[in-house]
Order: sequence, then structure tokens, then C-alpha cells
Amino acid sequence: MSISDWISVFMALIATTSTLVTYIVYRSSTDPLIIVYANPDLTRPSFVCLTIKNIGKGAAYDIAFRSDRLLPAEAFSIPVPEKMPSEMTSGPIIHGIPFLAPDQQISFAWGQYGGLYKFIGDTAITVNCSFHRVGNPYIFTRKLKSISRLDIKTFERSESSEHGFGPNIVKELKQLNKNIKILNTQ
Repeated sequence: MSISDWISVFMALIATTSTLVTYIVYRSSTDPLIIVYANPDLTRPSFVCLTIKNIGKGAAYDIAFRSDRLLPAEAFSIPVPEKMPSEMTSGPIIHGIPFLAPDQQISFAWGQYGGLYKFIGDTAITVNCSFHRVGNPYIFTRKLKSISRLDIKTFERSESSEHGFGPNIVKELKQLNKNIKILNTQ
């Protein structure tokens, strides 16, 4: 092989690599990505919400979840309870989600630290998620996957005080109402 043949092969490799990198960047900027995580409910002290969110740039279809262990449902107890909370038997994690737009999320009250810790313990639960991206209905589309881990131990020493103005406004209005009643009786 002559030097011009080697240069041609080298240029073909560069072009192929460039095309592959461009495709990977394009896919990462248009594909959906579904995550599942626990987060504190800032409007209701001590509550932990379970959130499913599409953090990707594309819409996700036919979202299905599979976890390595059972998930708790309505595990409401601040101290660790004696009785084990019930397992999750309904909802989006169990039945799946047909469509989730980019930046769309579904969030619901999952429990409180004590109840969730009683069910989950010290070992995180792995949630596998599978979904499809937008395209011609399943023609040349592969199933995308993501993995999330749910760990309640991260909330062990977290703050659970009021963060909203709502409860404080209600307290102030009640006090104002008492003061008005006192003024009216005088």
C-alpha cells in the first residue's frame, strides 16, 4: 500500500469517528431520561415524596419500572413503627406511565422517615426503568433504560421544619382574629 492509500484509510476512519460522535451528541440532546428519586416535601413537614421525572430533552413513551425489592406504600410514621408498612400495589411505579414530556414529573407522598426506614432499612432499592423515545411507532427505536436508587438513610438527620408561608400565615391570621375579638368586646 502506498502512502496515499494509508492517508485515505486514515481519513475514512476520522470521518467515521466524527459521524459516530455527532450521532451520540444528537441522541443525548434529544433522548428522554427517566429518574426516580425521594425528596422532602417542603410544604408538609416530615413528609417524603417519591418523584418520577423526565430530565431528558425528548418525550418518553411506555415507561415501565422494575425494582429489585418491594417498595413501601403510605409509610407514614416519624418514629420507626412496630408494624411493617404495607407494600406498594398500585400507582405509576406499579402500572407504568404511558407518556412523560421533557421536564414533566409525577410526585406523590410516599411516607415519613420512620415508616420508610422500617420497610427499606439500610440498603437502597434499585429501580430499573425502561421506555421508548419519540419516533415512528417502534420502528427502528430501541428501548432505553435508566437506573435509579432509592435510599431513605439520606434523610436520617435532615431538617423537617416548615418551609412555606402557608402555615405561618394561618397562625398569624388566627392571632389577628383573636386580637380583633378582644377589641370588639372592649
